Amino acid sequence: MTFVSAQRLAKLKPMKRICVFAGSNSGDRRDTVFAAFALALRPNGALILDVREWGASAERKTREPLFRKWISTDRGELTFTSVTELDAEHRLLLISERHELVGRGDERVSDYQFVMRCWEREELGMLFARHGFGNIEYFGAYDHGVELGATDRLVAVAQLSDDADKT
Repeated sequence: MTFVSAQRLAKLKPMKRICVFAGSNSGDRRDTVFAAFALALRPNGALILDVREWGASAERKTREPLFRKWISTDRGELTFTSVTELDAEHRLLLISERHELVGRGDERVSDYQFVMRCWEREELGMLFARHGFGNIEYFGAYDHGVELGATDRLVAVAQLSDDADKT
């Protein structure tokens, strides 16, 4: 598996499949990224997307905005904390994370903040169609038995048509 940015995709030889986790936060950028996917795939190539679905993510994070997990390690107690706020108008998750390691007489803390713009099935469908993708299937996880909406994930599999316009 090779990890590349959307900007580098166009410089690579056409691929059989592309697997994407998460995604872009800007609407204009999302269209550009889908155009790059279409250019980078061979005809009939597969695009697999694993993104956050807005409705289920908003519902879950409203109910459970705080997530905390800890484990004991050889270096001490490691705690991960995530707090999520919602920007419903823009379908954004505003996430603050903290990694804290306490042990051996010292404490190390790393804080991170980031924004994740969630997706809706209709938006994906529009972008797939605009860029020549068909045979689209949606799932709630990588297990095809998990229905859409059962999780806060949106896994989409689409095939680039053999006559897609790659201009």
